[in-house]
Amino acid sequence: MPRLFWLLPLCALVLSACAPVTGPATLRFAPGAADTAAPDPARLLVTQAVSPALLLSVPEAVRRAPDGSLIVVCGARAQPWGVCTHVARKLSPGRISDSPGLFSGGVQNRPETTLYGRGAVIVLDVGVTPERLPRLRAEAERLNGAPYLLAGETAAGLDCTTYQNLLQRAAGLPDVAARNPVWRLWLPQDILTGPAVQAGGRVLWVGQGPDAGPRP
Repeated sequence: MPRLFWLLPLCALVLSACAPVTGPATLRFAPGAADTAAPDPARLLVTQAVSPALLLSVPEAVRRAPDGSLIVVCGARAQPWGVCTHVARKLSPGRISDSPGLFSGGVQNRPETTLYGRGAVIVLDVGVTPERLPRLRAEAERLNGAPYLLAGETAAGLDCTTYQNLLQRAAGLPDVAARNPVWRLWLPQDILTGPAVQAGGRVLWVGQGPDAGPRP
């Protein structure tokens, strides 16, 4: 029985596609100061206030995401692993690339419409310029079909966050997230304070859904 007790949370992590995080119990972005200043990514989940100019519906935020940008996926309320549990990349118009989970397939390029029903999304500029895009796309093609593996760091297995780290490296940019010192995993929510954001990454758009939507 004790062994089964410890296996249950592990199964929950695998099914969630990524990993546990800490933070707010609920998430509902609301219009803040009426200016166009990009919010501080590190404070975004705390304040949950976004300029009206940057607060969109989830589908519109995903559509406007520039090629190469990150899309951090969140819900209206925390699961046991937190409110932001997944991350994808805008690869080209209408297409994203991610590693959605053990039972959803490994690394794959798929329609951006798969994100339209999410509870919330945060679109981040993480330094991918048009000149860097060919290298990033080539790496996405090389890794396409790699199996899902929680905390995997190579083409032998990747989760959603470690996959995006490899795409960043291919583009000659800092990782999107460092290994969390408590969980010893790479967590999607840590992207908001991660190396790519610290190197100048910024919030471009925030998408707010009508409800939590399906989990990542």
